[in-house]
Amino acid sequence: MPHHADSEKIAKALATLDIHNYGDVLQCMRCGTCLPTCPTYRTDGIETQSPRGRVAMIKAVIDGRLPASEEFVEHMYHCLDCRNCQTVCPAGVKVGELVVEARHRIEENSPQALLKRFMLQYAVRSQKRLSHYLVPVRLYQYLGLQWLVRKSQILQLISSDLDFMEALLQPLPLRPLTSMIPEEIPAVGKEKGRVGFFLGCAMNLMFADVSRDTITLLTRAGYTVVVPRGQQCCGAPNIAEGERAVYREMAEHHVNLFEGKEVEAIVTDCAACGAELKAYRETLGKQGRVAEKASAFSAKVRDISEFLAIALGDDIKLGAIPEVVCFHDPCHLRHGQKLIFPQRDLLHRIPGLTYREIPDDGQCCGSAGIYNVTHRERSMKILEAKITAIGKTGARTVITSNPGCLLQLYYGKKRWNQTWNVSHISQVLRLSLDLGNQGTNR
Repeated sequence: MPHHADSEKIAKALATLDIHNYGDVLQCMRCGTCLPTCPTYRTDGIETQSPRGRVAMIKAVIDGRLPASEEFVEHMYHCLDCRNCQTVCPAGVKVGELVVEARHRIEENSPQALLKRFMLQYAVRSQKRLSHYLVPVRLYQYLGLQWLVRKSQILQLISSDLDFMEALLQPLPLRPLTSMIPEEIPAVGKEKGRVGFFLGCAMNLMFADVSRDTITLLTRAGYTVVVPRGQQCCGAPNIAEGERAVYREMAEHHVNLFEGKEVEAIVTDCAACGAELKAYRETLGKQGRVAEKASAFSAKVRDISEFLAIALGDDIKLGAIPEVVCFHDPCHLRHGQKLIFPQRDLLHRIPGLTYREIPDDGQCCGSAGIYNVTHRERSMKILEAKITAIGKTGARTVITSNPGCLLQLYYGKKRWNQTWNVSHISQVLRLSLDLGNQGTNR
C-alpha cells in the first residue's frame, strides 16, 4: 500500500474511469447479496468493509463527494480481491475489478516504496533471479539455522511480523524445478498430444515436487510436456497491487514465448497463474498486433484439474486411496476461473476416497497473495473460520491447488494443532496413479 498519497491526483485519476467501469459503479443496487460472501464484512461487520461499501466509496470519490484520502486508500487495500462478491452479484457488478482499477489509479499517483518497486518491476521478471535471492533462505534451512531460530523463539522478541513470515516458510527444494527438467518431456507410451506447462514462481521455487508430479500426470496421460525457458512471473502480484506497466510487458512476453510451440493447451497447477493467464486476452485486448495472439493464448490455458478431467480417460487406471478428504477452493480457481466441478470430478474418480464438502460456500482462506502479511490480524480471523469449517468435515486430508493456499493451510494446521494433512491435488492424483500402476503390473 502506498504512503503519502496525493488525494487530488487520485481523485482526478478515478474520475477518468471509462464508461464500462463507471457503468459497473452505477449498476450496484445495494441489495446486500454480497455481504455474507465477503471475508472482510464477515470479520468486521461494517459497511465500509463490504463490497457494496467499496463501490459506494469509489462512486463518492468520482462524484467529488468524498476525498481520495489516506483512509480511502487504506480501504481499497483492505479488500482481499477474492471475487466471491462477483460470483453472487445479481447485477453482475465486477467489484473486485473496480477495486483493482482504483488501486491502479492510486499507484500511478503515489510514491512507491523502493522494495515494492524492486520486487514488482525487477525481481519478478526472472525466475532465475528469484531463485538466486532465495539462496540465503535455503542455506538458513539446510544448515540448521531454522531449527535453532524456531527452537529459541528469538524472532518473537525481535518482530512479530518477522516471526509470522518465518513460520509461513516451508522447506524449500535445493534447486528450482526449472534447473532439474528439460524443456521438453516426452509422453509415456503413445503420444496423444503436446501441451505447454506454465510453471509459476512459487511452484518452481517452493513446491518443485508438486509440479514434478503435475508433469508426471501429464506425460503418463499421453502428453508431451513443453516447459519453455525464460518464463517470468504471471503478473498476479503486480495486478493485485495495481501495477500494470510491467504486468503488460510480462503478459506479452509469455504470449510470444509460447507462440510456435505447437501445443494444444497451456496447463498450470497454480490457480493464481491460471486466472492471470486467462486474463491476458483482456489485458492485451487493445494492444494492436498482439491482441489476437493474446486471445489465442488465453483460450488455450487450462488449470491442471480442468485439463485432466478430460485427459485422464478410461485407459488410465487410478488406484484406491482409503481416505476422507475435502477440497479448499482457491479464490482464483472458484471465482477467478469459475471452476468448481473438474477438481471434484477427479477426486470422485479415485477408488476408496470419501469426499466431503467444506461447509462455507468456498470462503477465502485469508492468504490472498501477501494479504496475510499486510493485514495479518484480519487474515488470521478468516483463516480461523476456514479451519473451523474444515473441522466439520472430518477430513484427514485437505486438498487445494494454489501455493498461497498451501502455505496458509500449513500454517493454520500448525497454529490450531490440527491432525489433518495438506496436499495439492496433483500429489493426490499422482499417488492414485502410482497405486493403479502397481495393481496393473501384478
